[in-house]
This record gives sequence, C-alpha cells and structure tokens, in this order.
Amino acid sequence: MNILFSHLNFPAQFGAFGANLARQGWSVTFVTERTDAVPPPGCRMFRMTPHRTPTEGVHRFARPLEAAMINGQAFANAALAARQAGLSPDIVVAHSGWGAGTFARAVWPQAKLVSYVEWYYRFPPVDAVGPIPPGNDADRRALALARNAPTLLDLAEADLVLCPTQFQADQFPGWIRDRLTVLHDGVDTGFFTPDPQARLDLPGVTIPEGAEIVSYATRGMEPTRGFPDFMRALALLQARRPGLHAVIGGQDRAAYGAGPPDGTSWKRHMLAELDLDPARLHWPGLLARGPWRNLLQSTHVHVYLTVPFVLSWSLVEAMAAGA
Repeated sequence: MNILFSHLNFPAQFGAFGANLARQGWSVTFVTERTDAVPPPGCRMFRMTPHRTPTEGVHRFARPLEAAMINGQAFANAALAARQAGLSPDIVVAHSGWGAGTFARAVWPQAKLVSYVEWYYRFPPVDAVGPIPPGNDADRRALALARNAPTLLDLAEADLVLCPTQFQADQFPGWIRDRLTVLHDGVDTGFFTPDPQARLDLPGVTIPEGAEIVSYATRGMEPTRGFPDFMRALALLQARRPGLHAVIGGQDRAAYGAGPPDGTSWKRHMLAELDLDPARLHWPGLLARGPWRNLLQSTHVHVYLTVPFVLSWSLVEAMAAGA
C-alpha cells in the first residue's frame, strides 16, 4: 500500500507508525512544515511552506480558519509537487484542525482520506485551569464554535475519522461522535522498554551516585500540564529528602494557556515563589528521543500532571519504559 501522512510537525503522532509500516514493505511518505525533519529510513518527505501569516486585523473568529486555509494551501502545493514526482497515495492520513490535509482530495480524488482529530472546543471548556472568570459567555461560546471550523471542514471529506482516546471523542457532539473510531496512535514498545541497568546520562546533568531522581517533562511549562503544582510539591520533597534531585525537561514557555500575571514565565515565577535548592534542580531543555528514553528508564518517579485534556504521548511512553 502507498500511504501519505500529513502533519505540521514531525514525527508527531505518525512518525513511528509510518516507519513501522515502511519496515513492513509499505510505501510511506510524510508531508510536514518542519524544515529540520529527517524522514525515517525507506520513507520520502515533502515540505509544506505557508506563504504568509493570517491577515492582520482579520475577524478574531476567522483567524484560526484563515491560518488553517493558509496551511491547507501549503499542503496542496506540496502535494502537487509530490504528484508531479509520481506519487499517488492509496491513503492520506492527516492531522485535523490545522489545514494539514484539508485539500488532499483536491489533489488526489481517488485516495481514501483518514482524518485524525484531537479536540472539539466547547464553552465552558472542560480543560479550564481553575475557575472560569466572569465574562461575555455568548461571545466565548461563539468563539469556541468558530475554532472548530477547520476540523469540521476536514470531517466533510474524510472516509474514516480517528480519535486517540474515548475522553477526547466524548468532547464532540453526538452526531460527530458516532462517526469516530477511537484508536490510539500507539507507542513504539520496541524503543520505549524498561531497562533495570539504565543510569542517567544526559548532557549537562550531573547527579551524585545513589541520589533519588524525580522527573517531569513537558513541551512548555504551564498550569495546563501542572507545572506550578509540580514545583510546589518539589519544594516540599526537597525539604524532606536531602538526597532528592529533580530533572525537568521542556522549554521555558507556555505551550497551552497564558503566562503568569507578573509577566514572566511560569519557570521564573515558580523559582521566585519557592525556596528551592538550585543545585538539586536540573533543566536539560527539550529532549530528543534517546535522552528522553534514558530519563524514563533511570528515574525513580516520573510525574505527569494535566487538566482534563489531550493525553500526552509522554505518559504512554513513560508507562512503556516502566517508569
């Protein structure tokens, strides 16, 4: 079979799965916006490059849709180049809601289109951090509905709609939920495996022999993924356990939600709030797959916190690695 995966990011949900199919003899192609992405062995890759950003001053309800349409045009241009190079996929699997495969059928009308959906926006949001502040609820309901427009466009064309978890599927209206196939994208259990002999080996991280290691990792450090809660718990642990060291992976940014009220980052905010021993805090930044696996295999306790939201791959990988 000839299959194409489209996602603004890479490897994202599809990288390991596509590589697995390639090892089984499938013809696998990726389309991504990432300029530094390298295709797995035996796979092809095409780049989609948006030609501009959304229009300054466009109606705020329309901004997510315009951004998705610009991405959709970038995908279509990449797909046309792939078609010119002789590519004719039997199946296109596209990450929904961002335009990554919205126009796949315009280029390959014969292909089966699989739409991978993650979230349906509602108000009040189930993923709210703390109490919802008072405001114009009618406006916020309208904005939530408008944010779903790119996903609804994708659903109109899809032959099959995948959603990774039942909780995520339950956020969709009933008439859409009936169309969803709940199927997680999986974890590479050939790579993320327990290793009782593993020892922490991360660049720039030196921890004394025999130390207790607690780990936490996230793309961005924000309340949605429980970063302030983790740091407050860590302050208590440091006071009670002098041999405890923490390894905190991720970037000093908010991937979901806003920054703290003081205008700093959540990392700086929590370091200012708490009495922590910096010598027992280690910040290796974003981790590539190898170092990430090493952290999971060698930590004593890995912490994953979240509001009710999209399930992080990191939790499933931590479980597979035996953390």
